[in-house]
Amino acid sequence: MHRARLANSLGLALATLACWLYALHLDRAARQPLGRLAADGASPADGLGPADRPGPADMGDSPDRVLTFVHASDLHISRHAPTGGFVHFLHFVRTAVPLIAPRLVAITGDLTDGKGARPYESAQQPDEWAAYQRTIAPLRARFNGTFLRDQRGNHDCFDVPAADAPQNLFRTHSATGDSSGYLLRIEEPFGAYSFVAADACPARGIVRPLNFFGYLDAPRLRALEQRMAAARGSNHTFVLSHYPSSAMGGLPAALARQATALLSGHLHRLAAGLGARLQAYRPRDGLWELEIADMKQHAAYRVFAVDHDVVAFADVALPLPAVPLPNPGRLAARIDRALPHPPVVLVTNPKDARYLMPRHEPLPAMRASRFIRVLVWADRPLARVDIYIDGRRHPHPAVYRGTEPAAAADGNATKVPLWVAPWDPAQYDDGAPHDLTITAVDVDGKTTTSRTPFHLAARAPLPLHNSASGGWIMRRNFAAVFRASAIAIYLLTAALLVVAPRVRYALLPGSLASWLADRAAAHRRDRAHIACLWDEVAAVRSGASIWARPVLPLALCAARLAVCAQVTRQVYWASIPWLFWPAYLLAMALAVLPLTVGQLIPSAGARGIAAIYACGVYVAGDWVPTADSWAYALNSLVPLLVLVLYLPLAVTPPALLGDAAQCPPWLRSVWARLLVLAYIVLSLGVPVAVSAIAYGWRSVALGFGKAWLLAAACAALYVVDWHRPAPAADACPVGAGPPA
Repeated sequence: MHRARLANSLGLALATLACWLYALHLDRAARQPLGRLAADGASPADGLGPADRPGPADMGDSPDRVLTFVHASDLHISRHAPTGGFVHFLHFVRTAVPLIAPRLVAITGDLTDGKGARPYESAQQPDEWAAYQRTIAPLRARFNGTFLRDQRGNHDCFDVPAADAPQNLFRTHSATGDSSGYLLRIEEPFGAYSFVAADACPARGIVRPLNFFGYLDAPRLRALEQRMAAARGSNHTFVLSHYPSSAMGGLPAALARQATALLSGHLHRLAAGLGARLQAYRPRDGLWELEIADMKQHAAYRVFAVDHDVVAFADVALPLPAVPLPNPGRLAARIDRALPHPPVVLVTNPKDARYLMPRHEPLPAMRASRFIRVLVWADRPLARVDIYIDGRRHPHPAVYRGTEPAAAADGNATKVPLWVAPWDPAQYDDGAPHDLTITAVDVDGKTTTSRTPFHLAARAPLPLHNSASGGWIMRRNFAAVFRASAIAIYLLTAALLVVAPRVRYALLPGSLASWLADRAAAHRRDRAHIACLWDEVAAVRSGASIWARPVLPLALCAARLAVCAQVTRQVYWASIPWLFWPAYLLAMALAVLPLTVGQLIPSAGARGIAAIYACGVYVAGDWVPTADSWAYALNSLVPLLVLVLYLPLAVTPPALLGDAAQCPPWLRSVWARLLVLAYIVLSLGVPVAVSAIAYGWRSVALGFGKAWLLAAACAALYVVDWHRPAPAADACPVGAGPPA
């Protein structure tokens, strides 16, 4: 018997090793498409830092060294949505663009919604793209076709088999046309400014829900590297991406060091305040990541100004009567006139100290400046511009020094509505932060107040204190987080809780009954020792210091008992074939078999049938290594972990743990059993139902890591908790083997 168990354990170890080696092979193959930089050090495209450039011009009262541009994202033009989206974008084009009159409008993806009428139906909608193309038509020709730049988002590649497929309507309906991104270099008399778009959309456009994360594959990373090299020597280089780096596996450090800022969308504002300020500074690279709220639901856009190479921005919301605005006309909506817009106020000097860019900005220029500089865009004449510093009115009034040339026939006109006021920066160069408040009021009474904290001695950004409202999210690499979490949970489950107990059972020198008897005696001794320690704790007078009580020995002894008891449970459970072998096979299946198989790219027909592994999606002969697959795997691994912890707890009689009492009432109560069952059904049943709707019933039949796991889990819980509940202490005396 002992020899047979040894042979069994050896076969188990070899089978497990073979599965894990194959899983490692799959992971390496899935990660193969991910790009790597040509050199892992300082990029040859590193730009010039402020110390390498000629000294900045004096920040006087002239508007001639200012570049402005506008960033918007996530339009989600939809044929189905009754609010927001398209009508917001129409107002943006009709109201905001003429008001700001920037040099550039950059839109970072999700131009259309790409959804069908049924739940989880995804496809490119030609009428949505036609509405977008029609709306941007008046803007495309400005500045020789360089006024508007757009790029794809994940919604723009739903059900797109490849970038050159006819389903990729971005190629024919967008302003840019090139799905791989672009480089726009704006040459001004006072410098060059580069805008580099990175396309991180999946190479194969999987439909929802597994199309949230992006990645830079080798060809697109190589294209990005080449564009960054071409941007070398620019005063500033702005990288634009639909995805923030946290959602596309990160931006390589060698490229991040050259960029002034990464401008992105995609996350909207999340929910419950988690995305209220999705911004983060990477001090090692000197890079700011600035995610913008969406146009779809929040009607938001962002105005940037580069003033004497100091970068400032202001977030603006369209002044709509309701946000989101009802749109009963859907794609037939038309906007005939501009909205009355409150003034847009943007302070460029002194700059907001929370967003300093010390690697890229000439910060000493602010300490030597002679004027407060404020840009105020208004659709009506301004009645006044009030300036307060630290709550006190500034002694010098603001004076208009801007330029607002008449609109040219080709639309090539920009506004620099500069207001200035003399100041002495030495009065505020005291090593402390100060507060600048600007209030602009137009003749109609529309008012905007802007508050800017500044710190002339700062050499690094002041804290944003936004960890709970977006900073923590922006600083994470979720592809790495999900991958590490999935691997850790898998090893904990498969290695420690499934395979190791079975090997321990196989290596028992005697019978299982004698081993269980020895364990029960040891557990009784531990319980007796804990009872003595409790008596000692109770004997110490209540007012004594906690250090005078044997709390630490009590805690250590209790922890030891808990671990040893769980080991006993796991070994006992591993000795029950009808419970152990399904769990083992499912654990191995999660490593080497697809979680499910389904129609992930419907427009591609049979070539769109894909296998979703933990490490990536295999479709049409290619791997799509997005973080979605790791998140999808976690949704199977966590329920499996719960099961292999709960089932041993449920089937092990208390007597085997040295406890003469019955099982704790809370553990075997109807409510506890229902709670476990509800968790398993919801955590696995909902994804199975969604897969069936989105990817077809094939995903249920071949759902090795989803539907099959759900069926096995429900069967085990039914037998253990309802049909054959675990025997009570008096029904399974110490020394008895597992139930037959």
